[in-house]
Amino acid sequence: MKATLLPLVATAILGTAVSAHHAHPDFALDRNARVEGTVVSVQFQNPHVLIRVRTADSMTYMAEWQGAYFLQSHPELVGTHMPVRSDTLRAGDRVVIVGAPSRDTALRGLVNLREVRRLNDGWVWQAERR
Repeated sequence: MKATLLPLVATAILGTAVSAHHAHPDFALDRNARVEGTVVSVQFQNPHVLIRVRTADSMTYMAEWQGAYFLQSHPELVGTHMPVRSDTLRAGDRVVIVGAPSRDTALRGLVNLREVRRLNDGWVWQAERR
């Protein structure tokens, strides 16, 4: 009985933690915001990629690209074709990023990215439509 119950309890706890981790109540998930600027930095914090972008008016935005680095680290999950690699974006790249904006505009953040476009050469990543 205990051996059967333990996996069920672990699954329930982990499922709740993952769901809460990606709930983003502080973001307007029903809206899109578009940020155009220059990549200042790209930080890989498994399972997220944090992209800091400076706009023409010197505002800095932080975009959280969920799952991209995790999938790169675990190619068995998505096969051999990877749309995003650790060298896909670099400081100095001009980009347009579309995602859900923070409800508090002073935070200047984006989550649930729908599109990342590198203006230098036209490379585009878009979220899968489901």
